[in-house]
Amino acid sequence: MKVVIDRSGAVARWTASRIPLMAGTLGFEDRAVSFGVLSDEGQPLGGVVFTDWQPVYRSIQVSFASASPRWLTPKLVAAILDYPFAQLACQRVTSVTPSKAASALRFLNRFGFVREGLIRRGFGTDDAIISGLLAEEWAGHRFNRNRRSGLARSFQHEEHEEHEEHEEHEERQDRIDRPGSR
Repeated sequence: MKVVIDRSGAVARWTASRIPLMAGTLGFEDRAVSFGVLSDEGQPLGGVVFTDWQPVYRSIQVSFASASPRWLTPKLVAAILDYPFAQLACQRVTSVTPSKAASALRFLNRFGFVREGLIRRGFGTDDAIISGLLAEEWAGHRFNRNRRSGLARSFQHEEHEEHEEHEEHEERQDRIDRPGSR
């Protein structure tokens, strides 16, 4: 398997296409950081998309999708979760999942996410389940305890550069969003 960090939006689009309730939505737009997992033959196996990063609140949202359960190894998912917790210093990661997506909810639970709430009809006719994982919960989780993955270490050399790119993107977006700046 191979992990790719995607800045083009291709993994985010692929991940959105695998989530049935995202059809007809705006998708993840352009403020996403995505990790794709490819088979040895280069076929997409899974995608993880981080969106809605709130540096002031140290919070981010995550979405997962897969074409195959083969990529869902504890070691790989733990390394990917190093991005919000180790690199961005998030205090929480949030996932919003359709209530009918039982396998997705079991997946989140397996990695320590706690069900925190329900948004009635949050996905059209289906309810949305809000799940969260706090930094201290993840630090003590059985898949993360006493672990420093090679994947996490490889991301760290890009941390400063990517953080600066994200800040530059946010500044450009703020200028675009500001009234009278067009």
